[in-house]
Amino acid sequence: MRVNGRQMMVLSDALPGLRIEGKPQCHIVALAKEHGEVAASVGCALSRARTGMRADEMTVAIPGGRLAAVVEAVVRTAGVDTVVAKYAADDARRFASAP
Repeated sequence: MRVNGRQMMVLSDALPGLRIEGKPQCHIVALAKEHGEVAASVGCALSRARTGMRADEMTVAIPGGRLAAVVEAVVRTAGVDTVVAKYAADDARRFASAP
């Protein structure tokens, strides 16, 4: 799947030890299929040109057998991030309005 920077942040927080690879991008599929690992790639020029992948996107391969656990971890982590981000935004407003 394709993810943006924020989504990769949540995914990497949700999955400590997430493999983030470079070239070639396509080898993350083998890591997922053959080794059962969730793997991400920053992409490569060849794949980006062939698929039209935007510069702000990365890819992630998730083994089917791990999908439910990954979704659960991402939902939990995104919830925590939402609470923390709200606190930080409120805090930023408080400091911005301070005399």
